[in-house]
Amino acid sequence: MNRSVWQGRLAWGAVLGLLVLAFYAIRLTGPSNLEADAQDRNVGYVMDVVWQGHWLVQQDIRGRIMSKPPLHTWIAAAAASIGGINRLTLTLPSALAVLAMALLVLEVGRRRYGPWAGGLAALAVVLAPMMSKHIALVRTDALFALVVALGAFAAQRAWERGGGWTPFWFWAALATLIKGPLGLVLAAMGLLAWFWERRSDPATPPLSGSHWIGLGLFLLLVLGWLLPALLSAGKPLVDKLFFEELVGQATGVGKGGFPGRNLPKPTLYFILRFLPFSLFVLYGLWRIVRHPAAETATRRFERFLFCWIVGGIILFSLASHHRGDLLLPLWPAAALLAGCEMARLAGRIGARATGAVLAGLILFFLGAAWWSYHLKAGQQSGEVRYTVEAQRAAKAFAANGFDAKRLHHLDTPVTFQLVLGTFRPWIDEQEALRLMGGAAPAYLAVESPDQFPRLFGPQGPAMREVFRWPAGADHKAAVRIFANAAGEAGREGRTQ
Repeated sequence: MNRSVWQGRLAWGAVLGLLVLAFYAIRLTGPSNLEADAQDRNVGYVMDVVWQGHWLVQQDIRGRIMSKPPLHTWIAAAAASIGGINRLTLTLPSALAVLAMALLVLEVGRRRYGPWAGGLAALAVVLAPMMSKHIALVRTDALFALVVALGAFAAQRAWERGGGWTPFWFWAALATLIKGPLGLVLAAMGLLAWFWERRSDPATPPLSGSHWIGLGLFLLLVLGWLLPALLSAGKPLVDKLFFEELVGQATGVGKGGFPGRNLPKPTLYFILRFLPFSLFVLYGLWRIVRHPAAETATRRFERFLFCWIVGGIILFSLASHHRGDLLLPLWPAAALLAGCEMARLAGRIGARATGAVLAGLILFFLGAAWWSYHLKAGQQSGEVRYTVEAQRAAKAFAANGFDAKRLHHLDTPVTFQLVLGTFRPWIDEQEALRLMGGAAPAYLAVESPDQFPRLFGPQGPAMREVFRWPAGADHKAAVRIFANAAGEAGREGRTQ
């Protein structure tokens, strides 16, 4: 590889790295939103691993068993074991996954369409509106999208070369350990292009090559965690992973839904949440159907991308569960098509105009991210305000000299315990009645006493409020701490 190619790759890599860093800094310097987008579950899993040592099977702060396999949790927990559990270590896997995804698309696009198209495709990965959310989200989506993309490109490479399927099965196993068997399906979706190619070109080579080593590796990695986990947790894990998540999300059974109930939503999500780049993708999909490339390798690659994108959208359209974030594993393929079409447009309008447009887009998306996660979030997002109040409550509680490890929790947010450095899953009302009515000192943290009428009703045990945040009877408390009679007597004795 000559020097100019290396310089070009380094230049694009530096631009992408700086952009990812800029978006990440915007997110981390803004108010925390750990109580939004179901991040509290994943935060709880990491706390359970690092503070309780439960690496095999985790539960969240509410006592709910894990809803996804643990690879994302393990990676975040490894970072947290080094740097402590905080927003930086919790979100670092997502930020690194976004950067790696952009670099992967840059390299694939450079080889398939040239350096300019590859660079524009990588920019589409980083600048897509949905990515500023996922770059600092404590969820599996960004990491899952990266691993699915690695598996899909490995599958396309094996098809092209007539063998070498072991990397595909390896990445499919990691995707399965992040989010279940959907990872295997999405990584293999592009191989549907073989039937398309076979129909138009009888000389299309078969999907040849041995799968035995790769399949054995897949089973070793997946079952190496799943079997010990099932032996450890038993039926609750089976019910959660297979019936509630896998079957329930796909079919709606037990969730009041049915397959295909919101058929157009994934398509609309795809168009709206990846604007303006999704418009270039739509044109690219149309071009692949109406004007397929004359060169065989390019045509097969583009049809592979087409099946990956369209097949994935159809799959999500037929499922009962709908969330725009689910489409993220399709974006690496879509970004490649967008980069190809944008490069063709750039060739027509010239380098100067293209540079001006790109600079404008970068400034626009950076400004939009700042507005969304600094100005708008604190003013309009109840989940952000809820997270911030939980942080303040924990700091105020610690400043008063209370021992957080003696607290029992009814319904307090995960952020409250995260700041306090404790992991004590919620107890139910019956257990709280037993503790607060007993002779031993007990302290109970609660957010909404009205949700527990037997405990806080007129017939409940004798308790006294010893902490409230915000202080003052005129404010709706975010967190309240109650002591039973024995606990309050002990506090007064220590005070005297």
